[in-house]
Amino acid sequence: MKFTIPGCLVLLSVCTPVQADAIDLQCEELAKRLIERLTAEGLLASSTGEAQQRARAIGLELCTGAQATAEQQHVQDKQEALDNWFLEATGDKPGNKRLKDLKR
Repeated sequence: MKFTIPGCLVLLSVCTPVQADAIDLQCEELAKRLIERLTAEGLLASSTGEAQQRARAIGLELCTGAQATAEQQHVQDKQEALDNWFLEATGDKPGNKRLKDLKR
């Protein structure tokens, strides 16, 4: 079955949009586990609340940055996948021409 661009556009306008869930790295839980691990390893004194709060803030900051980077990469990868999907049917790829010649 071969789809044309107008046919794809009609199909896309009729279908309900699908949205991917936001990327959630569970930063709060990660920061909590980080503090527990640092305390267990003796790298963070369990008696000083200020040090634990600072470690938590650092963990949240790093995790939030990683989450923002992951979301940005996801958007870029999604756009690249859509671009590849739309351009694949044009037949301009070298492999497509070779396959068409084999069918003759």
